[in-house]
Amino acid sequence: MKPDECILKSHLEEAPFLAGVDAGKWALCGEAEAIVWPMPIFWIRADQAVLPAGRIFLRFNMENYPQIAPTACPWNAEKNIRLEFALWPKGPGNIAAVFNPNWNGGTALYAPCDRMAMAGHDAWQAKFPEWWWQSHFTIAKYLEFIHKCTNPGYEKN
Repeated sequence: MKPDECILKSHLEEAPFLAGVDAGKWALCGEAEAIVWPMPIFWIRADQAVLPAGRIFLRFNMENYPQIAPTACPWNAEKNIRLEFALWPKGPGNIAAVFNPNWNGGTALYAPCDRMAMAGHDAWQAKFPEWWWQSHFTIAKYLEFIHKCTNPGYEKN
């Protein structure tokens, strides 16, 4: 097993990730032992006004995690293909910006914690310091960002 995969698996057993699972905010699809490295799939609960299905699946590329930020793409878990653009989340706030299929050919999310979007957006480091990926972050940080985007008005307990 590669070091980045070992680190991710250890992060899946830590409190920030497990708290999100327990709250029904997100989960890994399948068992950690069954991850097709480096492309795990997670689901994140979404407000039904944003996404009628109530959850979004994201397929991540976790190569060199956590030293390098992950990148993710909306995913059709049933068909095991990128989610059709017409089915991407829509709604108020930054949802349209984050889930923009016209950005980068729909291969990544436009987010300050996504490796693809970070390139060329250095100003985001000062604008979004809590989300700008740092090597000490865990996958829970990225999932929390997506959960906040897809659940406008959601407040932490």
